[in-house]
Amino acid sequence: MIRLFWLCLIFRLIAGPAFAQDKLPARTRPIFNVDTLPVQGITLNQGWRWHEGDNSKWANPDVDDRHWRAIDPSQDITELLKTQPIQMGWLRLHMQLDSALLGKVISMLIEQQVASQLYLNGQLIGEFGQVSTDPTQVKAYNPSGANQTLGQTIHFLLGPQAQQVLAVRFALQPGIHYLKFFDRPNPFLLIRLYQADQRNQNRMDSIGNFDLMFLDYFKVGLFLILALLHLLFYGLYPPHKANFWFGLFCFCVAAIYLNQPIHYQYLHSVPYRMASAIAQWVFIFGAHLFFLGAVYTLFNKRIGIVFYTALFGFSVYLVLFILQVAMPTDLATFLALILTDITSTRRLLLAARNRGKEYWILTIGASGFVLLVTAALILPMLSVSVHIQFILAQVFFNLGTLSLPLSMTLFLASEFAKTNRSLAKKLKQVEQLSALARVQEREKQQLLASQNETLEQQVTLRTAQLNQSLADLKSTQTQLLQAEKMATMGKLTKGIVDRILNPLNYINNFSLMGKELLEEIQAVIQKQHTTLSLDGQHELDDAASMLEQNLTKIHEHGNSTARILQDMQKLLKERSTSYVLTDINTYLSQQIEISFQKALDTYTHTVPIKLEVNLAPQPLPVNLLPVEFGDVLDRLIDNSCYTLLEKCRHITGFDPHLEVSTQVVEDQVQIQVRDNGRGISAHEQKQLFSPFFTTKATAKGTGLSLYLSKEVVEVNLQGQMRIDSEEEEYTQVTILLPLKLVLTTS
Repeated sequence: MIRLFWLCLIFRLIAGPAFAQDKLPARTRPIFNVDTLPVQGITLNQGWRWHEGDNSKWANPDVDDRHWRAIDPSQDITELLKTQPIQMGWLRLHMQLDSALLGKVISMLIEQQVASQLYLNGQLIGEFGQVSTDPTQVKAYNPSGANQTLGQTIHFLLGPQAQQVLAVRFALQPGIHYLKFFDRPNPFLLIRLYQADQRNQNRMDSIGNFDLMFLDYFKVGLFLILALLHLLFYGLYPPHKANFWFGLFCFCVAAIYLNQPIHYQYLHSVPYRMASAIAQWVFIFGAHLFFLGAVYTLFNKRIGIVFYTALFGFSVYLVLFILQVAMPTDLATFLALILTDITSTRRLLLAARNRGKEYWILTIGASGFVLLVTAALILPMLSVSVHIQFILAQVFFNLGTLSLPLSMTLFLASEFAKTNRSLAKKLKQVEQLSALARVQEREKQQLLASQNETLEQQVTLRTAQLNQSLADLKSTQTQLLQAEKMATMGKLTKGIVDRILNPLNYINNFSLMGKELLEEIQAVIQKQHTTLSLDGQHELDDAASMLEQNLTKIHEHGNSTARILQDMQKLLKERSTSYVLTDINTYLSQQIEISFQKALDTYTHTVPIKLEVNLAPQPLPVNLLPVEFGDVLDRLIDNSCYTLLEKCRHITGFDPHLEVSTQVVEDQVQIQVRDNGRGISAHEQKQLFSPFFTTKATAKGTGLSLYLSKEVVEVNLQGQMRIDSEEEEYTQVTILLPLKLVLTTS
C-alpha cells in the first residue's frame, strides 16, 4: 500500500504540470531592473526572449512576447547553437529603469558574432554588420565592445517611461568556424551599458601612462629591426646559420605583437577574426620552433627529435584547433614549454659553464627570462592592488621575454666582431704567405740555374711546399672576401653616424646664428618701438620670444643628438690593446683635476664644489689603457658635478662635496668616486648600465657613458664596476682593478 502511495505521488509530480498546463495563468513577462549604472557597467544577460523568423513589427514595444522562448545571448555561440539552433530571429528585453536614468544619454558596448540591428522602443539606434533574409548576404560583424573598451560604441537617449523595450534583429553568417582567440569566449550577443561619461574609466589596456598598445607597437618595430639585421648578417655570411633562424624568430614575434592589436582593435569582420586567431597560433608556434633552431645551430647541434616532435605536436594542435576540438585551456602553453622552451632555456642557462666565458651573456639572458617570468606569475598571489599587479606583471613579463632575444642578439654581434678579427689575422697570414711564396720562387730560380741536376730532389720538395702555400692562399683569400663583406656593416654604421653628424653641426650652428640674427631684429624693433601700435608691439614681442625659445630648443636637442652620435662613434671605435703598467695614484692625481675642470666648464654654476682626493700612501700598480680609463674618469666626474649642481638649484645652502679615494682590497685596487648629490632611486639603479638609459635631462645626457665605462673596466681591464646610492643622500661608484707587481723606480 505504501509503495502504491509513493508511485502515485511520483506520477503526480511528473505528469501533473502537463495535465494542468491549460489551467495555468498566462506567463508573466520577465523584467530586467536597471537601478544604477556602475563604473564597470552592467551586463544585459538576463530576461531575454527570442523568436525565430523575421517580422519588423517585433521591434514595437507593445508586441506580446510572453510566449517567446527564454535565452541568455551572452553565452558562447558554439555552446548556444548546440542547444538552440538559430539562423535568424529577434531578441527582446524589457527593462525597468530607475527614475534617475530616464531621459539621459547612455552608452552601449557590444561583443557579438552575428549581424544585428538594435531598436529601443521601436526606434533603430544602431546596426552592426549586414542583416538579410538571404543567408548569402549576411555579414557578421564584431564591434569588440563588451570586454574591450576600444570597441565601437552606441550612444542613445533613454525614453521618459520607466519600462522600455530593447529589441535586436539578428542573423548568422553561414560557414564560420568560431575559434577562440587565447581561449577568450565568443559570445553570441553580449551587451553592456555604461553612463556616457564613464566608458573609459574601466580600461585595462591603459592604466595611468602605461599603454599596452604603444608597448606592442614598440616591440613590433624592435623585432622587425632585429629580423632584418640578422637576415642581413646571414646574407653576408651564410655559414653562420644561427642568424637565419634567429631572424625568422624575430619576424614571427613581430607578427605576433602586430596581429594582437589588429585583432582586438581594428578587425571587426567575424570570418577575418577567426583567420586572425589561426594566424596567431602559426606565428606563436613558428617563433618557438625558430628560436629552438637558432639555439641548436648556435651550439653546433643537429636539429633532431626534439625539434621534429615539437613541429608534429604544434601541427596536430593547430589542426585540432581549426576543427574546434575541445582541448584543455593551457595545452598550447604546456606544449611550447615542454617541447621547446625547456630545451632552449636549459642550453642557454648552461652555456657559460659548458662552452666558456664568452657565452656568459646567453646565461644571463636565460636567467633573466626565468626569474622575471616567474616573478610575473607570482605577482597575482601577492596582496597588491590590481592596477599595481597589472603594471608590474607587464613590466616583468616584457623584460623577461625580451631578455632572451636581446642576449642572443648581443652574443651574435660579438661573434660577428670575433669573426672580423679572425679574418683580419688571416689577412696578415696571407700577406706573409705571399711574401714567402715570392722568396721560394726566387730560391727555386736560383737553384735551377746553379744546380739543376744536383738539387732536383730539393726543388721537388720546395715545389710541393709552394703548392700547399698557394692552396692555403686561395682559401684565405676566399675568407678575406667574406671578411670584407662583414666589415661593410661596421663601415656602413660608422658612415651613417658621420653623415648625420655633419648636418647636425649645420643645424646647431644655424640655430646659434639664428639667435644672433634674432637679437639684431629685436634691437631694430626696439628702435622702431614707438612707431608700432600696442597690439603690434605685443605680437612682435611674443613672436620674438617664441622664436628665441624654439632656437634654444633646436640647439639643445641638436647638441644632445650630437653627443649620442659621438658616443656611438666611441662604441664603434676599436680600442687600444697596448696596456701600460701605471701607478694609479700618480695617474689619478694628474687626471682628476683635468676631468674636474672639464666638468665645471660644461655646466653653469655659482656654488663652488669641494673636491677631496684621498689616495693610498703606497704605490698601486695596475695595467691601464690610459686614454680609455681617462674617458671613464671624465664621465664619472661629469655625472657627479651634474647631480651636485642640480641639488644646489633645489636646496638653498647646500654644501656640494666630491671625494675620490683609492685603497687596496685583498689583491685588487679599489677606486671610489663619491658625491653627496641627489642620489639615484632603487628603480633607476637597475637600469644604470643599460644603453641609452639616463637620469639626466634630455639635452644633458646620452645614456651611453656608464655603459661604455663598464665595458672598458670589465671587458678591457678585467675589473669590476658597481654603483651604490641612496636617493637624496649620496652616490658612490666603485671600480676594482687587478693589482700587479710593484713598480720599479729608477
